[in-house]
Amino acid sequence: MNNGFEKALNIGLEQLVATVIPRIPPVLDTVAPISYELSESEYADNEVNDPWVQRLLHAVETNVAWLQPLMTANNYDSLVHLVIDFVVKRLEVIMMQKRFSQIGGLQLDRDVRAIVSYFSSMTQRTVRDKFARLTQMATILNLEKVSEILDFWGENSGPMTWRFTPAEVRRVLSLRVDFKSEAIAALKL
Repeated sequence: MNNGFEKALNIGLEQLVATVIPRIPPVLDTVAPISYELSESEYADNEVNDPWVQRLLHAVETNVAWLQPLMTANNYDSLVHLVIDFVVKRLEVIMMQKRFSQIGGLQLDRDVRAIVSYFSSMTQRTVRDKFARLTQMATILNLEKVSEILDFWGENSGPMTWRFTPAEVRRVLSLRVDFKSEAIAALKL
């Protein structure tokens, strides 16, 4: 009987997510044309005139947060985490198609931190692990030179568990407009 209720709950959550999720992609689609090849003045302007993060957070607030008083805490947390899974997957695909300056990497770090902070306030369960790849991507894109990745990789990673393979690290490094492909290929990861 317990399995039957759990199955019904999961089906209900999946149906709810299926009605909520379609309202979020239009906001995520506005991220695609936004440039991360930023100058310092463009970075400063983005601090005042956020190009997309606040619209995303507003879309989530409008389409998800109103459900909180109508659901149990566990069910609402499950819903939020399903929405996070969707948002993270879409953002990762979008970001992997962009080009970045070092300041653009800093912008991505700021954007991801704002999103993590917002989702952390929505749920009682931790969300940082869901954003680990985007956070690590921002770390890689913030490096001053290609070889600095070795300060964070392998035995130098400390308590951090990398969510990227060596090939994915090279791919992220190649998104930087100022990193040479020869230097990236020469890395011993």
